Amino acid sequence: MKQLLLLLLLTIASTSLSAQIKEDTARMKSDSVQVDTVFGQKEKLMKESTKKRKKVVVIDTVSYAQEYKRDAVKLQWGLRGGVNFGSFNTVDINNVFRVTSTGLPQFPIVKDKFLNNTQSAVGYLGGFFVRMTRGSFYFQPEALYSQKGGKFDILQSNGTLFKRVNGSFTAIDVPMTFGIRFRQGRVFAGPLLSFPMKFNNELEETLKVYTSNDLKNELFNRPSLGINIGIGFEFKHFFIEGRYEKGLANFIDYELGPANNPSNFQMIPSQFQISIGLVK
Repeated sequence: MKQLLLLLLLTIASTSLSAQIKEDTARMKSDSVQVDTVFGQKEKLMKESTKKRKKVVVIDTVSYAQEYKRDAVKLQWGLRGGVNFGSFNTVDINNVFRVTSTGLPQFPIVKDKFLNNTQSAVGYLGGFFVRMTRGSFYFQPEALYSQKGGKFDILQSNGTLFKRVNGSFTAIDVPMTFGIRFRQGRVFAGPLLSFPMKFNNELEETLKVYTSNDLKNELFNRPSLGINIGIGFEFKHFFIEGRYEKGLANFIDYELGPANNPSNFQMIPSQFQISIGLVK
């Protein structure tokens, strides 16, 4: 009887131990699968992150020269308009004779003094351009109708102000800019040819007091060379930019007064421009 009970207890213990072992084995397999899944997801994420980092590094390390070689020439056109804030740079001259229509000094003789004035005058501009882009570099010729202005003072011989001239003229400007683009911004510079068209009445009538020459013929016979430099920001097809423009030679270079005692009047215009536009 004791042997029978002992055999029964051994059988029950063996069955229980076998069930426990099977359960533990199943749990270990489940845990292993979960661990493998987690490690697999982490490895996948690490690979994707590495790929993204590699892509960013490739883009960031492309030089201007590599980008220029890689890209084709892109042709665009656009419109630009804005305002000029201009001034005249004039040379101070003393003893400028007022003359008659024949070119002789007035009688009694009157001599005035011309002084530079850095106050600005407001004008406008508008026109179109063509842009040729390759990589981050571009070339942009333009054709603009521009009104430019400035001021200078005329003093009488006793030192009192005779006149503050608020002069302006219109011109066809042909800037040719070379630029570099970076993200939404760009910087540029280049030469400028300005073809004068018309004085305003105030400037023309003022200078006629001191010369009998035909101002229009002398002004319109030659273009003026200058430079322009600036920075712009583009938002899809819309852009805003600021420029500084300055002449490299005298725009006006006249001999005022009588032929036997002339005074050389020289003037170089400069402008600060703010403009907006569209590019397609």
